[in-house]
Amino acid sequence: MSSRVLERLDAVYAIAQHRAGYSPEEDAAHELAAGWMREAGLEVSHDEAGNLFGRRGDARVWTGSHLDSVPTAGRFDGVLGVVAGIEAAERLPDAPLAVVAFRAEETGPLGSKRLAELPQAFLEVHVEQGPVLERLGEPLGVVTGIAGQARGSKVFEGRADHAGTTPMDARADALVAAAEFVLHVRACARDGAVATVGAVDVEPNAVNVVPARVEVSVDARAPDAAQLDALVAAIGFEPGSRTDPVRLADAFDAVLPDAPRLVSGAGHDAMVLAAAGVPASMLFVRSLNGGVSHHPDELSSEEDVGLAVEALTRALVERLSHNER
Repeated sequence: MSSRVLERLDAVYAIAQHRAGYSPEEDAAHELAAGWMREAGLEVSHDEAGNLFGRRGDARVWTGSHLDSVPTAGRFDGVLGVVAGIEAAERLPDAPLAVVAFRAEETGPLGSKRLAELPQAFLEVHVEQGPVLERLGEPLGVVTGIAGQARGSKVFEGRADHAGTTPMDARADALVAAAEFVLHVRACARDGAVATVGAVDVEPNAVNVVPARVEVSVDARAPDAAQLDALVAAIGFEPGSRTDPVRLADAFDAVLPDAPRLVSGAGHDAMVLAAAGVPASMLFVRSLNGGVSHHPDELSSEEDVGLAVEALTRALVERLSHNER
């Protein structure tokens, strides 16, 4: 029933492209998903954080994702994990499992922090949001871990001067120094690490004034802690925030023994749960259109979505069986 999954993705997208955390649009998406949970025979509830739960029995195995979105969202990011979870629950009418739609993943994630004490296992299906599986010609990939991330900024001080009357060799141009640093950041990222300058604040930010002060953001990510430490040191900035890499559990290994193994460079709800000690597993679905995400052109095929729902269903059965042993 992968066509139903795609229809439900379209239904959420029709509410609004941008569904900010705790907005009326996210509320409407949660209401829609709650109806689908009831149709699947799940008991619907909410917690104090606004997370939406669809449970059956003494559910200790959970699946799901989020329904909020960025302003330039596509149809699949987050929503696929919720809808695929509901579809799997409907295929397992007697299984004691739960589906969750977390709140405010794109700004935190906030909702998943509340769930750590409840599940014995958490399985999340998500689009890759990158081009690796498409390049490999593979529909699905098992996520082995989530990269650590360090964020901060760097400030460059110069001197404001007239853009027309100050000779080039007499300038202290803060933006030139910042531009050289941007290239340095890029050069430091290698061997699976990535680093990005995504925001630049220039003062006085006038066409005819040599920049006096520039602050640039730095986002550095790496698959293991030692590599992240080395990347931060090589770039030369003080992180204002940091999350360590996490290893994920192996719930999808048995059902997809030959699928590619990937490390996620993006954060996910599964990362929060894994860091809290919950055995959390992730499955990536191939992103088409060159892996574009956070964009309306985000795309995964109906066939790949169908394979993901099948893999999730089998993995839930395996995990439930494991917990009973």
